[in-house]
Amino acid sequence: MLRLLLLCLVVAGGWGQGAQVVERRVDARGGALTLPGIQVSIPPGALVTSVRFRLERLQAVPTSPPQNEVFFIQTLPEREVVGIYRFSSGTTSFLRPIEVELQVNPPYRPSSRIIKSVVYTWDGQGYVSTQVPSTRERFVITRLHMGLGAGAGGYPAGLVLVVLRAPEENLRRECQARGGALDGLELRKKMKEARPLS
Repeated sequence: MLRLLLLCLVVAGGWGQGAQVVERRVDARGGALTLPGIQVSIPPGALVTSVRFRLERLQAVPTSPPQNEVFFIQTLPEREVVGIYRFSSGTTSFLRPIEVELQVNPPYRPSSRIIKSVVYTWDGQGYVSTQVPSTRERFVITRLHMGLGAGAGGYPAGLVLVVLRAPEENLRRECQARGGALDGLELRKKMKEARPLS
């Protein structure tokens, strides 16, 4: 299982630094929350009533609430943290998928080294990693549900997202050292198998 993840992380580079927050209510007509590096879009018809949302760009992975079972490889050579974000919600589910668009890479410049971007998503229950080719500047995640326990500021539900760039050989070596494979689909499969039965 890929366990290259998130804890006690200090930003080392990226587009824009410092904690930033935007909050707003969104109703059935839809709306969006935007900060440098991220935009969350709630489409028309996703909500029945007005709901409060909060979007933060953070300097480090939050420790309150604790990000259980989420780990970050502090010693990963040559890593670049593009952004750390927390999206908190007053609701746990949507009638239509919301979209989270992340800036994952600078404009593409071919080089002899293969740089991989990885997006880590933690929802309070578990995490998923997704690889993004270095030729893509942006990546979109869609969600119908938000996990309890990942929100902040009085919001019950949320997502924590981290965008990391590093040379492919470094990511692969760290991943294999922990018994995993550099593959988000395998991680999802193993996460599903590891969840306790109710």
